[in-house]
Amino acid sequence: MDSIPQRAIQLYSVRSHSAPLPDILRRVDEAGYDGVEFAHRFREEPTEPVADALAETGIEPVAVHADLSAVEDAVDGQTDLIERCRTVGCDSIVIPHVSSSHYRSRGSVRSLAERLRAAAADLADHGLNLGFHNDRRTLWPLLPDGSRALLSSTPIPDRAADHAQRAARRLASQNPSVVPSETPLWNLVARTEPEELSFEIEVAEVRAAGFDPTAALSLVGDRAEMVHLRDVTRPDLVGGAENVPHGEGAVGMERVAEAAADAGVDWIVYENELDAAPESKIDGGAALLDRLVSRSDAPRERIGTRTSGS
Repeated sequence: MDSIPQRAIQLYSVRSHSAPLPDILRRVDEAGYDGVEFAHRFREEPTEPVADALAETGIEPVAVHADLSAVEDAVDGQTDLIERCRTVGCDSIVIPHVSSSHYRSRGSVRSLAERLRAAAADLADHGLNLGFHNDRRTLWPLLPDGSRALLSSTPIPDRAADHAQRAARRLASQNPSVVPSETPLWNLVARTEPEELSFEIEVAEVRAAGFDPTAALSLVGDRAEMVHLRDVTRPDLVGGAENVPHGEGAVGMERVAEAAADAGVDWIVYENELDAAPESKIDGGAALLDRLVSRSDAPRERIGTRTSGS
């Protein structure tokens, strides 16, 4: 193994928790995590208490999930997202989802890449980095550039395009260990520079698209700073993949953890979208990561601690 990844939890998984964010951070620390990835509540609650809790516990603010439009609004000065990141000492923003329309063709992916590069440059001026979180659609086959005009004439163009890409995936003869060049993810990697865009590999979504999670890690190389750990059933030709408890699906928890370490991934981020109590998710995720990630007997070392307002 090249490195031992740090352990984090995506706080969107426990969004139903009734406690304020600072108390959730203390609870996450008690469970043994090294870091957290923030989501929507980060933009809603006061940041100074969050910064204080991070400094108190030593929990690392790994990244903040924010839509591309929210990032663009922030660099234009329309929101306080950048200031919030500065207050808590978080230097990375990750785009979790974009519209399916961005994944239709090489032309649409080219346009998306240009927006990402522009957003990354603007964030860099503020000392922040940009990351991109894949979903299964980033591994569907691209449609011919001319297909957009044809599909736009259908009653529901976005749904028609989704069906066309799903059908192309089912009909294609693909090697699950290699991400083809005719996919949005391959093109986003090719059309952006390492210093502009990092990648957060969602292994369950890679599996849901019919690929081995290690294929995506191989594609992005050392640009994979984070891995999201979730599990799904093996996709079929009709219903697709469904969320299941970690270790009960087709992802392969141990193999992903080993591949992440070999790839030099900084963080393995526990994610759980199942209907379960937030407290059980916190404890269950910590236990899973303890089992998957080799730990020494030495006291836990943080990547860094933060002080309020840093």
